[in-house]
Amino acid sequence: MVGDEWLIWTSLLIIVVGYSFHRMGPPFERSRFGFPLMLLGLTCLVLLPEELADMESDLHSSILRSVALMIPLSIGTTQILRYSPNYGDARTPGLASGWLFVAISWYILYSEKSVISLSGITSGLLVLSGALVSLVAIIIGTFLLERSTVLKHESEPLSNEEEELVRAILERHMRGDEHGN
Repeated sequence: MVGDEWLIWTSLLIIVVGYSFHRMGPPFERSRFGFPLMLLGLTCLVLLPEELADMESDLHSSILRSVALMIPLSIGTTQILRYSPNYGDARTPGLASGWLFVAISWYILYSEKSVISLSGITSGLLVLSGALVSLVAIIIGTFLLERSTVLKHESEPLSNEEEELVRAILERHMRGDEHGN
Protein backbone atom coordinates (compact mmCIF):
# COMPACT_ATOMS: atom_id res chain seq x y z
CA MET A 1 0.00 0.00 0.00
CA VAL A 2 1.09 3.53 -0.69
CA GLY A 3 1.55 6.06 2.08
CA ASP A 4 -0.41 5.60 5.28
CA GLU A 5 -3.27 3.49 3.88
CA TRP A 6 -2.16 0.55 5.99
CA LEU A 7 -2.65 2.74 9.06
CA ILE A 8 -6.28 3.44 8.19
CA TRP A 9 -7.10 -0.20 7.66
CA THR A 10 -5.17 -1.25 10.77
CA SER A 11 -6.96 1.42 12.82
CA LEU A 12 -10.34 0.20 11.57
CA LEU A 13 -9.33 -3.37 12.43
CA ILE A 14 -8.29 -2.28 15.95
CA ILE A 15 -11.66 -0.56 16.42
CA VAL A 16 -13.54 -3.70 15.31
CA VAL A 17 -11.43 -5.95 17.57
CA GLY A 18 -11.95 -3.55 20.48
CA TYR A 19 -15.69 -3.56 19.88
CA SER A 20 -15.68 -7.36 19.78
CA PHE A 21 -13.72 -7.54 23.02
CA HIS A 22 -16.04 -4.99 24.64
CA ARG A 23 -19.12 -7.02 23.70
CA MET A 24 -17.79 -10.14 25.46
CA GLY A 25 -19.12 -8.97 28.79
CA PRO A 26 -17.74 -8.88 32.33
CA PRO A 27 -17.16 -12.64 32.85
CA PHE A 28 -14.46 -12.62 30.18
CA GLU A 29 -11.04 -11.13 30.86
CA ARG A 30 -10.77 -9.62 27.38
CA SER A 31 -13.81 -7.35 27.82
CA ARG A 32 -11.85 -4.81 29.85
CA PHE A 33 -9.55 -4.21 26.87
CA GLY A 34 -12.41 -3.37 24.52
CA PHE A 35 -12.89 0.33 25.17
CA PRO A 36 -9.15 1.16 25.31
CA LEU A 37 -8.62 -0.68 22.01
CA MET A 38 -11.48 1.19 20.36
CA LEU A 39 -10.07 4.47 21.66
CA LEU A 40 -6.57 3.56 20.39
CA GLY A 41 -7.92 2.65 16.95
CA LEU A 42 -9.95 5.86 16.74
CA THR A 43 -6.98 7.94 17.88
CA CYS A 44 -4.71 6.35 15.27
CA LEU A 45 -7.37 6.84 12.62
CA VAL A 46 -7.86 10.51 13.38
CA LEU A 47 -4.37 11.74 14.25
CA LEU A 48 -1.77 9.72 12.37
CA PRO A 49 -2.52 9.49 8.60
CA GLU A 50 -0.64 12.03 6.50
CA GLU A 51 -0.03 10.90 2.91
CA LEU A 52 -3.08 9.08 1.61
CA ALA A 53 -4.20 8.03 -1.85
CA ASP A 54 -7.48 9.38 -3.21
CA MET A 55 -9.82 6.65 -1.96
CA GLU A 56 -8.24 6.41 1.46
CA SER A 57 -8.17 10.20 1.76
CA ASP A 58 -11.90 10.30 1.03
CA LEU A 59 -12.48 7.58 3.62
CA HIS A 60 -10.38 9.42 6.20
CA SER A 61 -12.18 12.73 5.68
CA SER A 62 -15.55 10.98 5.79
CA ILE A 63 -14.63 9.33 9.09
CA LEU A 64 -13.45 12.66 10.52
CA ARG A 65 -16.74 14.30 9.51
CA SER A 66 -18.62 11.41 11.09
CA VAL A 67 -16.66 11.72 14.34
CA ALA A 68 -17.34 15.46 14.47
CA LEU A 69 -21.03 14.69 13.99
CA MET A 70 -21.25 11.69 16.33
CA ILE A 71 -19.66 13.28 19.40
CA PRO A 72 -22.40 15.88 20.04
CA LEU A 73 -25.06 13.41 18.88
CA SER A 74 -23.87 10.76 21.35
CA ILE A 75 -23.66 13.23 24.22
CA GLY A 76 -27.11 14.59 23.39
CA THR A 77 -28.85 11.24 23.11
CA THR A 78 -27.23 10.03 26.32
CA GLN A 79 -28.50 13.11 28.15
CA ILE A 80 -31.96 12.81 26.62
CA LEU A 81 -32.21 9.17 27.68
CA ARG A 82 -30.85 9.89 31.15
CA TYR A 83 -33.10 12.85 31.91
CA SER A 84 -36.30 11.73 30.16
CA PRO A 85 -39.38 11.20 32.34
CA ASN A 86 -39.40 7.39 32.36
CA TYR A 87 -40.05 6.75 36.03
CA GLY A 88 -40.55 10.17 37.47
CA ASP A 89 -40.34 13.83 36.76
CA ALA A 90 -38.37 15.06 33.79
CA ARG A 91 -35.29 17.10 34.54
CA THR A 92 -35.75 19.96 32.11
CA PRO A 93 -32.18 21.38 32.13
CA GLY A 94 -30.71 17.97 31.26
CA LEU A 95 -33.28 17.39 28.54
CA ALA A 96 -32.74 20.87 27.10
CA SER A 97 -28.97 20.45 26.99
CA GLY A 98 -29.39 17.02 25.38
CA TRP A 99 -31.61 18.43 22.66
CA LEU A 100 -29.13 21.28 22.21
CA PHE A 101 -26.35 18.77 21.52
CA VAL A 102 -28.59 16.92 19.05
CA ALA A 103 -29.38 20.24 17.33
CA ILE A 104 -25.64 21.00 17.13
CA SER A 105 -25.03 17.65 15.44
CA TRP A 106 -27.82 18.37 12.94
CA TYR A 107 -26.28 21.80 12.30
CA ILE A 108 -22.89 20.18 11.67
CA LEU A 109 -24.54 17.73 9.29
CA TYR A 110 -26.35 20.38 7.27
CA SER A 111 -23.58 22.99 7.37
CA GLU A 112 -21.40 20.66 5.29
CA LYS A 113 -23.96 20.70 2.49
CA SER A 114 -23.30 23.69 0.27
CA VAL A 115 -26.53 23.47 -1.75
CA ILE A 116 -29.85 22.04 -0.73
CA SER A 117 -31.53 20.51 -3.75
CA LEU A 118 -35.04 19.27 -4.39
CA SER A 119 -33.76 15.78 -5.15
CA GLY A 120 -31.82 15.73 -1.87
CA ILE A 121 -34.88 16.81 0.08
CA THR A 122 -37.05 14.26 -1.73
CA SER A 123 -34.65 11.38 -1.11
CA GLY A 124 -34.30 12.44 2.53
CA LEU A 125 -38.07 12.49 2.98
CA LEU A 126 -38.35 9.07 1.34
CA VAL A 127 -35.70 7.67 3.69
CA LEU A 128 -37.44 9.20 6.73
CA SER A 129 -40.83 7.88 5.63
CA GLY A 130 -39.33 4.41 5.12
CA ALA A 131 -37.79 4.55 8.59
CA LEU A 132 -41.12 5.65 10.09
CA VAL A 133 -43.02 2.88 8.30
CA SER A 134 -40.47 0.36 9.62
CA LEU A 135 -40.78 1.76 13.14
CA VAL A 136 -44.58 1.61 13.01
CA ALA A 137 -44.42 -1.97 11.73
CA ILE A 138 -42.10 -2.95 14.60
CA ILE A 139 -44.37 -1.28 17.17
CA ILE A 140 -47.51 -2.93 15.75
CA GLY A 141 -45.76 -6.32 15.56
CA THR A 142 -44.55 -6.02 19.16
CA PHE A 143 -48.01 -4.96 20.34
CA LEU A 144 -49.70 -7.88 18.54
CA LEU A 145 -47.14 -10.36 19.83
CA GLU A 146 -47.51 -9.19 23.42
CA ARG A 147 -51.31 -9.32 23.22
CA SER A 148 -51.34 -12.80 21.71
CA THR A 149 -48.83 -14.29 24.12
CA VAL A 150 -50.51 -15.76 27.16
CA LEU A 151 -48.65 -16.02 30.45
CA LYS A 152 -48.65 -19.74 31.23
CA HIS A 153 -47.68 -20.10 34.86
CA GLU A 154 -45.03 -18.92 37.20
CA SER A 155 -42.01 -21.08 37.76
CA GLU A 156 -41.61 -22.73 41.11
CA PRO A 157 -39.37 -21.08 43.68
CA LEU A 158 -35.77 -22.22 44.05
CA SER A 159 -35.02 -24.94 46.53
CA ASN A 160 -32.64 -24.25 49.42
CA GLU A 161 -29.79 -26.02 47.60
CA GLU A 162 -30.40 -24.00 44.43
CA GLU A 163 -30.51 -20.73 46.42
CA GLU A 164 -27.19 -21.57 48.06
CA LEU A 165 -25.61 -22.44 44.71
CA VAL A 166 -26.78 -19.19 43.10
CA ARG A 167 -25.64 -17.18 46.13
CA ALA A 168 -22.19 -18.85 46.06
CA ILE A 169 -21.77 -18.19 42.34
CA LEU A 170 -22.79 -14.55 42.68
CA GLU A 171 -20.55 -13.96 45.70
CA ARG A 172 -17.60 -15.58 43.90
CA HIS A 173 -18.10 -13.35 40.85
CA MET A 174 -18.65 -10.20 42.93
CA ARG A 175 -15.49 -10.49 45.02
CA GLY A 176 -13.37 -12.43 42.53
CA ASP A 177 -11.97 -15.88 43.09
CA GLU A 178 -8.66 -17.64 42.69
CA HIS A 179 -9.23 -18.02 38.93
CA GLY A 180 -9.29 -14.26 38.39
CA ASN A 181 -12.99 -14.09 37.62
